Amino acid sequence: MEVIIKTILFFSIIFIIVFSGCSIDETSGVIQTEDLPITLSLAPAFEQGFNVTRVSVTITRDGFIDSMNLTIEDSTAYGTFYDLQVGIYEIFVEVYDGDTLIATGYGIGEVVAGETTIVYIILELCEFTGNLEIIVEWGDLIPPVPEKILFIGNSITYWNGGVDTHLENLALSADSLQNIECSNVTFGGYTLENHYNNPTTIEEIQQENWDIVVLQEMTSRPVNDPELFYEYATLLDSIITETGAQTVFFFSWPFQDSFEEMIEAQAAAFNYIGAQLDAPVIPVARAWQLSIQEDPLLNLYDNDGNHPNHHGTYLAACVFYAYFWNQSPVEIPYVSDDSITEEEQLFLQDIAWDTYELYNP
Repeated sequence: MEVIIKTILFFSIIFIIVFSGCSIDETSGVIQTEDLPITLSLAPAFEQGFNVTRVSVTITRDGFIDSMNLTIEDSTAYGTFYDLQVGIYEIFVEVYDGDTLIATGYGIGEVVAGETTIVYIILELCEFTGNLEIIVEWGDLIPPVPEKILFIGNSITYWNGGVDTHLENLALSADSLQNIECSNVTFGGYTLENHYNNPTTIEEIQQENWDIVVLQEMTSRPVNDPELFYEYATLLDSIITETGAQTVFFFSWPFQDSFEEMIEAQAAAFNYIGAQLDAPVIPVARAWQLSIQEDPLLNLYDNDGNHPNHHGTYLAACVFYAYFWNQSPVEIPYVSDDSITEEEQLFLQDIAWDTYELYNP
């Protein structure tokens, strides 16, 4: 019998960030911005047998956000953010071994004019393998055979008949005898803040015995106003978990004209709130990213560069199916629209399963 031990470990090192504060040139009255040098020892990761290939750091303040991959040399990662203004910054750190996210850390630091401050961030080890297999997985939080799934969001969810509708049809196409109900509470332009303040949404969460409640935030909010995203995701999660349901986050795709600029900032925000609330994050945006990389000619967007076309909605439904059922959607007969050819259907199903295998810990 295979025994899997599930645990959470921590690096015994503290990630130290030194903020060099701004100063004012009294002769001109112009604010002199300073740089933010970052140095991270990777020795604890190497001691655990990892090969660290990427360290990503994201900093945010109000509407400002910036990300970078640190340079890795020997057992040290380093880099510099330039020309920072004074203020309080949120810092999110991700450490990768290949495509595997092995550690994350979060902290807050303040840049003060003329002063230097130090930020201490403990890196939480997500997963490692060695002689003893240790796995931390969100899959345990998802009911093995979900029967009632509620999607809460906006037009990103309800476009093209709704991700919920196509997910239900996919599941029934795979097994017509199973009990499955997918529904939604969606309003155009809604944020999670709007939903929290709408009695209709709260009543729908509370009056039904849902297994899973999926939260879809407005596309830009995790990037432009992550604090509001965190606040109302947390408030909704408290209501959801009181009913016995599991909160799940819908990591939706960025805008078409700023895909690469947005996706890592989105990922940082979703990974942070998912870790804080022990809530799975379904990385639909990563499936879109993989699809675009493998076939850039297959468009997933509607004409506005925000909403999905039928191909995009179908891909999202396939990703949710892979995560919720822990099964490949490949060769499931159902397709959401006649505009999707058989070849495209199989390609999108493959992309969904590849995403599951890449990003499911």
